[in-house]
Amino acid sequence: MVISVLIISKTEVVYTNIDRVVPTDAIIGNPPYQVVIAKVETENGQKRSSSIFQHFQTISDRLARYTALIYPGGRWIHRSGKGMEQFGIEQINDPHLVQLHFFPDSADIFKDVAIADGISIVFKDMRKKKDGFTYIYSKSGVSHQIQAENPGDDLIPLNPLDISIVAKIKKAVSKHFAFLHDSVLSQKLFSIESDFVENNPTLVREYQEGEPLSNEEIKLFTNDRAGKSGRAKWYVANKNVITTGKEQLERWKVVVSSANAGGQKRSNQIAVIDNRSAFGRSRVALKTFSTEQEARNFFAYCNSELIRYTFLLTDEALTSLAKLVPDILDYTNDNSILDFKKDIDYQLYSLFDIDIEEQSLIKDVLMKKQGNQ
Repeated sequence: MVISVLIISKTEVVYTNIDRVVPTDAIIGNPPYQVVIAKVETENGQKRSSSIFQHFQTISDRLARYTALIYPGGRWIHRSGKGMEQFGIEQINDPHLVQLHFFPDSADIFKDVAIADGISIVFKDMRKKKDGFTYIYSKSGVSHQIQAENPGDDLIPLNPLDISIVAKIKKAVSKHFAFLHDSVLSQKLFSIESDFVENNPTLVREYQEGEPLSNEEIKLFTNDRAGKSGRAKWYVANKNVITTGKEQLERWKVVVSSANAGGQKRSNQIAVIDNRSAFGRSRVALKTFSTEQEARNFFAYCNSELIRYTFLLTDEALTSLAKLVPDILDYTNDNSILDFKKDIDYQLYSLFDIDIEEQSLIKDVLMKKQGNQ
């Protein structure tokens, strides 16, 4: 019996015309991850690029019985980022999936190589028809293995140790609450681009802390210039510079950095912004409120241990931000769920039935995250 194996090199695309490919028994590879699609830099100074590794997986599935490919994992597993939603949901629910091995720290596989999404090794057998797969999570030489079910539309916790907590949160949300992701407003809420100040210097002036504003003026938080050299600052502008999202101008907002919204890489710079303010694309609003007290209560809620932990359960890209963060919906002082004058951590652990062992896990995760920032 002749067994043919096709090895995909990250530095070379072996086949360019799929019609000419001879059927293969096994495909093993480390395909190219992305290509630069524009020389123009993004707001954080990086060149615009597009992921392409998913195409190698899709093609390999059509060419061989066995496939074993290694490529970035976090975003596709949680279906976040451009082009990952459809690929991710099909991949994680594929009955041919035999084993998914996820390394959140890419340096565990590729020394001195930083890949923010971590690394996934995906094994498939195209003759396997039974649902379920083996999921392995490995970090710093320690692995946790479970037999996972295909999750359907749900997200699987990246770390199996989180499963019991996530299950409790989902149960409570299904009965009483919602997920915060559903309330996050568009990054383009006020349509203020990063080059707004650069292109319209006569429409703004730098804001001085405490200065009075006229009835026609608002505060505007945006970059002083586009690109990696830009710095977010407060300016004063006329209300008429805001052409979209006007209904949110007179509401209180709780915002985070749009680049690090979930605090995965560093602080998400969460803050309360008043009802005479707008902001550019460097920030995104988690929620808006009619009163300052509601905004302050929600801010305290987001800074609790359990909620900070749940922000870390999904990728911080805006497409997956807060998908596992519970939202109790009512943040007024007279709500029947939490007393914001008392210990919020204690109340939330009780509300979601988080036991002592799970609380210890949460505290450990937050401590390690703080130590890495």
